Amino acid sequence: MLTDLYEIYQQMLREKIIFCFSGPVSQHVVEGIGATLKLKMEVEDNDMNTIQKVFSIFVEQMQNLMNYSADRLSQEKAGGDLGVGIFVVGYKEGHFYVRCGNKIHNDKLNMIKDQVDELHNLNSDELKALYRKRRKEEVPDGSKGAGLGFIEMARKASRPIEIEYSTVNETLSFLSITVFI
Repeated sequence: MLTDLYEIYQQMLREKIIFCFSGPVSQHVVEGIGATLKLKMEVEDNDMNTIQKVFSIFVEQMQNLMNYSADRLSQEKAGGDLGVGIFVVGYKEGHFYVRCGNKIHNDKLNMIKDQVDELHNLNSDELKALYRKRRKEEVPDGSKGAGLGFIEMARKASRPIEIEYSTVNETLSFLSITVFI
Protein backbone atom coordinates (compact mmCIF):
# COMPACT_ATOMS: atom_id res chain seq x y z
CA MET A 1 0.00 0.00 0.00
CA LEU A 2 1.13 3.52 -0.71
CA THR A 3 2.25 4.90 2.63
CA ASP A 4 3.66 8.35 1.99
CA LEU A 5 1.33 10.34 -0.22
CA TYR A 6 3.00 13.55 0.95
CA GLU A 7 6.30 12.38 -0.59
CA ILE A 8 4.57 11.80 -3.93
CA TYR A 9 3.01 15.26 -3.64
CA GLN A 10 6.44 16.80 -2.92
CA GLN A 11 8.00 14.94 -5.85
CA MET A 12 5.28 16.20 -8.17
CA LEU A 13 5.94 19.77 -7.01
CA ARG A 14 9.70 19.36 -7.52
CA GLU A 15 9.18 17.96 -11.00
CA LYS A 16 6.56 20.61 -11.87
CA ILE A 17 3.85 18.08 -12.63
CA ILE A 18 0.61 20.03 -12.82
CA PHE A 19 -1.74 17.11 -13.42
CA CYS A 20 -1.55 13.33 -13.22
CA PHE A 21 -4.19 10.65 -13.73
CA SER A 22 -4.01 6.87 -13.72
CA GLY A 23 -6.88 4.51 -14.41
CA PRO A 24 -9.69 3.74 -16.85
CA VAL A 25 -10.59 6.48 -19.33
CA SER A 26 -14.03 7.28 -20.69
CA GLN A 27 -15.28 10.28 -22.65
CA HIS A 28 -16.66 11.72 -19.38
CA VAL A 29 -13.24 11.42 -17.74
CA VAL A 30 -11.60 13.19 -20.70
CA GLU A 31 -14.15 16.02 -20.55
CA GLY A 32 -13.78 16.46 -16.79
CA ILE A 33 -10.00 16.36 -16.78
CA GLY A 34 -9.85 18.61 -19.83
CA ALA A 35 -12.00 21.27 -18.16
CA THR A 36 -9.93 21.05 -14.97
CA LEU A 37 -6.66 21.25 -16.88
CA LYS A 38 -7.81 24.31 -18.85
CA LEU A 39 -8.98 26.05 -15.67
CA LYS A 40 -5.72 25.33 -13.84
CA MET A 41 -3.67 26.72 -16.72
CA GLU A 42 -5.91 29.81 -17.00
CA VAL A 43 -5.61 30.48 -13.25
CA GLU A 44 -1.82 30.31 -13.64
CA ASP A 45 -2.03 33.01 -16.37
CA ASN A 46 -0.78 30.90 -19.26
CA ASP A 47 -1.45 32.33 -22.71
CA MET A 48 -4.49 31.00 -24.55
CA ASN A 49 -2.44 29.65 -27.48
CA THR A 50 -0.41 27.44 -25.12
CA ILE A 51 -3.53 26.33 -23.26
CA GLN A 52 -5.21 25.33 -26.54
CA LYS A 53 -2.15 23.37 -27.69
CA VAL A 54 -1.84 21.53 -24.38
CA PHE A 55 -5.57 20.76 -24.42
CA SER A 56 -5.48 19.54 -28.03
CA ILE A 57 -2.52 17.25 -27.39
CA PHE A 58 -4.13 16.02 -24.18
CA VAL A 59 -7.27 15.04 -26.14
CA GLU A 60 -5.24 13.25 -28.85
CA GLN A 61 -3.23 11.35 -26.25
CA MET A 62 -6.34 10.33 -24.32
CA GLN A 63 -8.07 9.15 -27.51
CA ASN A 64 -5.05 6.97 -28.24
CA LEU A 65 -5.29 5.55 -24.74
CA MET A 66 -9.05 4.91 -25.04
CA ASN A 67 -8.74 3.33 -28.49
CA TYR A 68 -5.50 1.36 -28.35
CA SER A 69 -4.75 0.42 -24.74
CA ALA A 70 -4.40 -3.35 -24.38
CA ASP A 71 -5.38 -2.99 -20.73
CA ARG A 72 -9.20 -2.81 -20.78
CA LEU A 73 -11.89 -2.50 -18.15
CA SER A 74 -15.33 -3.77 -19.10
CA GLN A 75 -17.91 -1.13 -18.25
CA GLU A 76 -21.48 -1.46 -19.45
CA LYS A 77 -22.52 1.98 -18.14
CA ALA A 78 -19.83 3.62 -20.26
CA GLY A 79 -21.02 1.85 -23.39
CA GLY A 80 -18.19 -0.68 -23.67
CA ASP A 81 -14.61 -1.30 -22.68
CA LEU A 82 -12.50 1.50 -21.25
CA GLY A 83 -8.81 1.87 -22.01
CA VAL A 84 -6.57 1.97 -18.94
CA GLY A 85 -3.40 3.99 -18.66
CA ILE A 86 -1.67 6.99 -17.14
CA PHE A 87 -1.11 10.55 -18.26
CA VAL A 88 0.89 13.45 -16.90
CA VAL A 89 1.01 17.13 -17.76
CA GLY A 90 4.09 18.94 -16.53
CA TYR A 91 6.53 21.75 -17.15
CA LYS A 92 10.19 21.19 -17.99
CA GLU A 93 12.92 23.29 -19.58
CA GLY A 94 10.54 26.17 -20.33
CA HIS A 95 7.88 24.01 -22.01
CA PHE A 96 4.72 22.21 -21.03
CA TYR A 97 4.56 18.54 -21.91
CA VAL A 98 1.85 15.92 -22.12
CA ARG A 99 2.93 12.34 -21.48
CA CYS A 100 0.65 9.36 -21.83
CA GLY A 101 1.35 5.69 -21.25
CA ASN A 102 -0.52 2.44 -21.64
CA LYS A 103 0.00 -1.22 -22.45
CA ILE A 104 -0.13 -2.11 -26.13
CA HIS A 105 0.19 -5.33 -28.06
CA ASN A 106 3.74 -5.83 -29.31
CA ASP A 107 2.56 -6.33 -32.88
CA LYS A 108 1.36 -2.66 -32.90
CA LEU A 109 4.61 -1.22 -31.55
CA ASN A 110 6.56 -1.05 -34.82
CA MET A 111 3.62 0.55 -36.63
CA ILE A 112 3.47 3.33 -34.02
CA LYS A 113 7.23 3.84 -34.00
CA ASP A 114 7.24 4.04 -37.82
CA GLN A 115 4.41 6.60 -37.83
CA VAL A 116 6.21 8.84 -35.35
CA ASP A 117 9.67 8.38 -36.93
CA GLU A 118 8.22 9.51 -40.27
CA LEU A 119 7.30 12.85 -38.68
CA HIS A 120 10.62 13.63 -36.99
CA ASN A 121 12.32 15.37 -39.92
CA LEU A 122 9.32 17.16 -41.42
CA ASN A 123 8.89 20.92 -41.19
CA SER A 124 5.53 22.61 -40.60
CA ASP A 125 4.67 22.86 -44.31
CA GLU A 126 5.51 19.20 -44.87
CA LEU A 127 3.42 18.18 -41.83
CA LYS A 128 0.49 20.20 -43.16
CA ALA A 129 0.80 18.58 -46.61
CA LEU A 130 1.04 15.09 -45.08
CA TYR A 131 -2.05 15.76 -42.97
CA ARG A 132 -4.03 16.79 -46.07
CA LYS A 133 -2.80 13.75 -48.00
CA ARG A 134 -3.67 11.31 -45.19
CA ARG A 135 -7.16 12.76 -44.77
CA LYS A 136 -7.91 11.69 -48.34
CA GLU A 137 -6.58 8.15 -47.89
CA GLU A 138 -8.47 5.17 -46.55
CA VAL A 139 -7.95 4.32 -42.89
CA PRO A 140 -5.57 1.35 -42.53
CA ASP A 141 -6.82 -1.86 -40.91
CA GLY A 142 -6.62 -1.71 -37.12
CA SER A 143 -6.38 2.08 -37.10
CA LYS A 144 -9.02 4.63 -36.24
CA GLY A 145 -7.44 7.66 -37.86
CA ALA A 146 -4.57 6.91 -40.26
CA GLY A 147 -2.05 8.49 -37.89
CA LEU A 148 -3.72 11.90 -38.12
CA GLY A 149 -3.46 12.34 -34.34
CA PHE A 150 0.31 11.98 -34.43
CA ILE A 151 0.53 14.50 -37.28
CA GLU A 152 -1.65 16.97 -35.36
CA MET A 153 0.47 16.56 -32.24
CA ALA A 154 3.69 17.00 -34.26
CA ARG A 155 2.30 20.22 -35.76
CA LYS A 156 1.70 21.66 -32.27
CA ALA A 157 4.88 20.30 -30.67
CA SER A 158 7.98 22.37 -29.98
CA ARG A 159 10.22 19.36 -30.67
CA PRO A 160 9.87 15.83 -32.06
CA ILE A 161 7.45 13.45 -30.35
CA GLU A 162 9.27 11.12 -27.97
CA ILE A 163 8.41 7.43 -27.69
CA GLU A 164 9.65 5.04 -25.05
CA TYR A 165 8.55 1.51 -24.34
CA SER A 166 9.20 -1.22 -21.83
CA THR A 167 8.57 -4.86 -22.56
CA VAL A 168 5.94 -6.27 -20.20
CA ASN A 169 5.92 -9.82 -21.57
CA GLU A 170 6.06 -11.68 -24.90
CA THR A 171 2.79 -10.10 -26.11
CA LEU A 172 2.64 -6.68 -24.38
CA SER A 173 4.73 -3.57 -23.95
CA PHE A 174 4.12 -0.36 -22.03
CA LEU A 175 4.28 2.57 -24.45
CA SER A 176 4.94 6.15 -23.31
CA ILE A 177 4.46 9.07 -25.70
CA THR A 178 5.70 12.52 -24.71
CA VAL A 179 4.87 15.72 -26.58
CA PHE A 180 6.48 19.03 -25.61
CA ILE A 181 4.57 22.20 -26.42
